[in-house]
Amino acid sequence: MNLKRVIWGPILSLVFLAIFTCVILNINGFFTLYDSNLSVVTASAISSVGPVIEKPKVDLTEINAMSAISVQTNLPDKNIVLFEKDSNAVLPIASLTKLMTAIVILDNYNPSDAITISYTADLQSPMKQDVFLGQKLLSQDLLKMMIIGSSNKSAYALAEKYGIKDFVEAMNAKAKAIGLKNTNFVDVTGISPENISTAQDLSKLSIYILKNYPQIAKISSIREIFISQIGTIYNTDALLHEIPNAVCSKTGFTTEAKGCLLLVVNGKNNNEYIINVVLGADDRFAEMKKLINAYNACN
Repeated sequence: MNLKRVIWGPILSLVFLAIFTCVILNINGFFTLYDSNLSVVTASAISSVGPVIEKPKVDLTEINAMSAISVQTNLPDKNIVLFEKDSNAVLPIASLTKLMTAIVILDNYNPSDAITISYTADLQSPMKQDVFLGQKLLSQDLLKMMIIGSSNKSAYALAEKYGIKDFVEAMNAKAKAIGLKNTNFVDVTGISPENISTAQDLSKLSIYILKNYPQIAKISSIREIFISQIGTIYNTDALLHEIPNAVCSKTGFTTEAKGCLLLVVNGKNNNEYIINVVLGADDRFAEMKKLINAYNACN
């Protein structure tokens, strides 16, 4: 009898331990399955209510610029701010000014207007590939040089035909009409630090251009173009070679403004755009890529 107890005692203990272990594992498995099912049900319930719009998880400290904004828009009625950093800060915008210059040109000039580069126009800060004194070009070619190559000489020559003072007044009148409350221009090139705006105003300007001046957007996204009498003009936005879905772009740089960049890309959905603006950056292209990558990571 004692021998049986000695033999069966340990065996029964092992059997009991095995049964207890299985019960514990099954309970944990049950709760794991329950949690998993709960997540699925929750996601299903949310999607049945409507689409959930998440903001890109970008730490403000990661954007090394004085101001920035990223806006998702379908143009007619939906504008969603995905990210912003001091987007109402009033700052110099350098050659982003030329977007407004282009609007006034299209409002008042014929593409076939012939314009001669004057002495004063030739004095403007030159680009690597630029117009020169006495040269006569069509308005449409000067417009392309101004937008794609950011030619200050071209911008000045175009505005000079209208009258510089009157042209700048027309730019400010247009800004007011669009509703750009913190934007002001004193020249047509962006050289002056008194050409000021905000990232938020520039996002509004982008929407206005996409709606009303698609030709500006189209020209600005051209990587390079050959212009008679000048040669090949390369776009100042180096990101156009990396981002194939760009639809509107403009660079800007002065010592006071630092690096500025406006870049609009197609969104994930049809007829949707993502407007990105970076102002006051040491490396405008690096900071812009952070905004683009943040959006891509969340969609």
